[in-house]
Amino acid sequence: MFPLSCPVCKHDSLEYDDRSVHCTNCTVYSKKLPLYKRPLAWALTKPGLWWRVVIVVWFVVMLFQNWANPEFALNRLANPFSAVDFGIHELGHFLFIPFGEFGEFMTIAGGSLFQCIFPLLWIAGLLQIRYYFGAVLCLCWLGLNLFDVATYVADANVRLLSLAGPGSLLSDGSEEAYDAGHDWYQLLSRTGHLDADQTIAGFLRVVGSAIYILGLILAVTIIVYIVIGRRRRAAATELEATQKDTAG
Repeated sequence: MFPLSCPVCKHDSLEYDDRSVHCTNCTVYSKKLPLYKRPLAWALTKPGLWWRVVIVVWFVVMLFQNWANPEFALNRLANPFSAVDFGIHELGHFLFIPFGEFGEFMTIAGGSLFQCIFPLLWIAGLLQIRYYFGAVLCLCWLGLNLFDVATYVADANVRLLSLAGPGSLLSDGSEEAYDAGHDWYQLLSRTGHLDADQTIAGFLRVVGSAIYILGLILAVTIIVYIVIGRRRRAAATELEATQKDTAG
């Protein structure tokens, strides 16, 4: 995908950055890279291999933990994203207050909705600064949030989860107050889909798994190209040293 040989001068003198490729020998050949190649070209120039491998392995472990335990996403101690996502969820309720006649419904839905929108905002921001490794891992973060929401949805009928947030702190501890503070009981009962809670939760887990796995695949691909870039630089250094020895 990233040849070294220049199509003009035929020397192995092509260099890549995250936007273009150019020849350092003839200086004639220069071409912009398509969008899908830019993250990989970026990876060719990056150091920091092993800490990225550790992070990807950690995300793989968390994926299996989510598959093994549907409530892992809500575990404040085991899942380091959980506390952050809780804050984002609560903020989402307030952000969706001004939605006109749908204000109350959207205020309830806004917590889970903003929780899933927030990683997308990070992806957009990281792509703007061309930090592609972080951007693809935000897909895993989005997957974690979908697992989190799925656990909340699956609880809508039985309502056994311990609720947190301002609503629970101000409630009187009654069953009615608990139901009023349970987002997905409110959303599904109001729309007449309370009996579909497990189906919706299962769908969210499938979508979350697919997005999570996509993030892992892209992260591993970037790591592979970091390795390729390291090998190319090592080969170039060795060739340069050989040429100096020959010239000497």
